[in-house]
Amino acid sequence: MTFETEIAERSRRADELVRQGRTQLRQVILDARRRGFSQRRIAALTGRSQPEVGRLLREIDAPARTWMTARDAAEAIKAELGQGDEDFALRTLIGAINDFRGLRNLVEVQDFLRRPRPTGDQRWDTLLAASVAQACRRRKISPPKWTHRTPLKSWWFPSNGGGLLAARTMSRTPIDFSRLGIWLDASAFETA
Repeated sequence: MTFETEIAERSRRADELVRQGRTQLRQVILDARRRGFSQRRIAALTGRSQPEVGRLLREIDAPARTWMTARDAAEAIKAELGQGDEDFALRTLIGAINDFRGLRNLVEVQDFLRRPRPTGDQRWDTLLAASVAQACRRRKISPPKWTHRTPLKSWWFPSNGGGLLAARTMSRTPIDFSRLGIWLDASAFETA
């Protein structure tokens, strides 16, 4: 065996050890999450950064998860708003809330409730927060701190419920939304 062949072989073995180590690390992180550990705690225990742990968890979840989290919803809403499609942004939010209502696993619920990134529009961030807070209360779960929002500076009708329909929409808006200056008929969350 020449020195070049030996180098190539040792390199292949090293690559295989790295792959095996990565697989083991993912399993350790997944096991810790299943036991309810936070990303911060997992990072401290594994000697990794919290962003790395979060990235690895997203990689683990990506193929298996068929439901949308609040983070997924915020990203999708941001994309829809970027394309000027507020109707589909609202449908996305409603779909995510419907997904949340169906979650039974505590780890999945915790995953859903992680703080989302901003959508780029304070009104939509507030609507997402209010929707999640309301869904939590209905499930008798304490809403996460990120759902506590201040009222909007001006009233907002996200579903064309203003104008001639304003009084009807306002009478059918849950307190979770109206206290924030958002007027949205409660029936909007019954279908996506």
